[in-house]
Amino acid sequence: MKNNNCESEKRINAKFKGQVNIYFIISTFLFISLSLYLISVIIGRYPEYQNNMNYDILYSKAHSVSELLIKDSGYPKNWNSDNFGRIGLASKPYTLDSTKINEFKKICASANKTKIQKFRDSFGLENNNFIVEINYLNNTNIMKCKFAGKKIGKTAQIKRIASLNNNFVEVIVYIG
Repeated sequence: MKNNNCESEKRINAKFKGQVNIYFIISTFLFISLSLYLISVIIGRYPEYQNNMNYDILYSKAHSVSELLIKDSGYPKNWNSDNFGRIGLASKPYTLDSTKINEFKKICASANKTKIQKFRDSFGLENNNFIVEINYLNNTNIMKCKFAGKKIGKTAQIKRIASLNNNFVEVIVYIG
């Protein structure tokens, strides 16, 4: 009798072996569907986050350039268009020096590629295009530094206020 019960139990277990509960099927389907949906949402948002990150990097570079221009006197202290290590337009923070602005204009107008590359490197902008404008607050342009042939695509822009010859000026830096 004992053997009969064991055989009967084995037959019953064998009969239900491999059967799957409907709740398991539904929960597995929902899990896979939700996972695929979340992955597609994350992948779909990645370019947006990438663009925001790139803009933040450009904005950070524009801010750094503006800081150097309006707060730093440059290196060496009496730099000129032929001898400069770092460009700075300030005689003291937020007070621009007209002599340095004139030297800055000469560098911008230069066709010497080595000088232009050194100029870019002094700002840490090896791979970026940029424009620097200095205007009086009534929009009268003092200078615009833009290298010939360089177009700027998506740009970050920062505007800063400084003083030049006892007048307020706006220093605008575009990085692209």
